[in-house]
Amino acid sequence: MSYKTIFIDTPTVKTKATWGMSIQEANGDQLSRDVDAAILEKDHEGFELVQSMPIQSAMVYASAYPYSYTAGILLIFKQKTA
Repeated sequence: MSYKTIFIDTPTVKTKATWGMSIQEANGDQLSRDVDAAILEKDHEGFELVQSMPIQSAMVYASAYPYSYTAGILLIFKQKTA
């Protein structure tokens, strides 16, 4: 049995100014299209999605303001059995 793993970066759309700092905002529409495209591509290659999970990351601005965000989505596929 064969497995494939894909990481899809979360695209950002614009910068929001908060406390004088810039914070990237996720583009959920584009992320969902990217995930859908990856699933369809792997389906055509003979793989099925078995698990997906968000990958979280964190930053600290000015040594005092913690900020967490979804860095991307991890997709795990396994080869379909005949």
